[in-house]
Amino acid sequence: MKITIPSSATLMSGIQTVLNVVPPKTTLPILSNMLLETEDGHLTIGATDLDIFIMTKIPAQISGEGSITVPGRKFAEMVRELPDAPVDIEVDGVKVIIRCDRGVFRLVGISKDEYPALPDVTSEQTIEIPSSSLQRLIRKTVYAVSKDEIHPSLWGAFLRIGRGAVRMVATDGHRLAKTTLPCDVSDAATEGIIVPPKALNNLSRLIGESDSPSRITIGENHVLFELENARLFARLIEATYPDYERVIPSGNDKVVKVNREELESAVRRVSVLSNPTTRQIRYSFRPGFVELSSFSHDIGGEAREEVPAEYEGEAMDTTYDFRYLLDVVERIESEDVVFKLDTPVSAGIITPSREEAEGEDYQCLIMPFRTTEAES
Repeated sequence: MKITIPSSATLMSGIQTVLNVVPPKTTLPILSNMLLETEDGHLTIGATDLDIFIMTKIPAQISGEGSITVPGRKFAEMVRELPDAPVDIEVDGVKVIIRCDRGVFRLVGISKDEYPALPDVTSEQTIEIPSSSLQRLIRKTVYAVSKDEIHPSLWGAFLRIGRGAVRMVATDGHRLAKTTLPCDVSDAATEGIIVPPKALNNLSRLIGESDSPSRITIGENHVLFELENARLFARLIEATYPDYERVIPSGNDKVVKVNREELESAVRRVSVLSNPTTRQIRYSFRPGFVELSSFSHDIGGEAREEVPAEYEGEAMDTTYDFRYLLDVVERIESEDVVFKLDTPVSAGIITPSREEAEGEDYQCLIMPFRTTEAES
């Protein structure tokens, strides 16, 4: 194998695309390596931790075909420090020679034969959606994925394609986020798959600001996301996702509209004196405003602040984890946020005041605390 990459910056961009998947510690030494392989007049760079496999291509002048794996993080550190000049890579057996400008560097690699093979993702179900839509689905839901070790079915986000839409749902039992976007797919809906958050976060990073088409192929045990310059394979979570529709209330008739920026700022201020363990803030909904209050037992401090609101119903007090509320509000783009409430101890629904993307349906559910701290 003998190749020339136009510049060290080009090589580094490819390395950075996959580097996040290289495990810092592993019982399988080969996983610490990065795959380099010539393919279709390009250099393919790959990395895996067995749950995720990312491949990307960069332009290269190929003088000799071949493949090798090299120590991933050490290779990245070396390339990062190279001058921005063409890089020559030559492989002889497992010996790798890198030349750039006046520098020569030698590494010992491992044969590709010992590297894990790409997952076989074959399916008749492949859809194409804008990368920006995929980015929205991830951004608006993945934060609610559960970290609870008891319920594996909640360890990922639920992705369902069909009925003219693509939907992503995440919940940890205390909150739920659901986003649905229109998509040119068949009317027949799939059973849905559960994708780990690590895969989705890496996918979001790969997408960035791109709006090029993305292809999603669902296999038996893996899903493949194909982007403009990268492919990501992810192992699916094999579990049955709970019936999330059943927990979304339909009778919440107390409607409150609040300016998003004013609410977010007030929550951040009042949260300073909230209980650091429970992180709870009391929300007192009154005609024309909502009062936020918190109390700190540690220092005996108290915070109260009123935020104007459109509300004409009966007075009602409820208490939420302020971080849960901020996670939702930070991802809403409309000027106002709408609360749909029922009782102080039942789930509240939060939505944007207007449709933020064409055909988008975004709903968030937050469970309140059943007991609140005493206030002085």
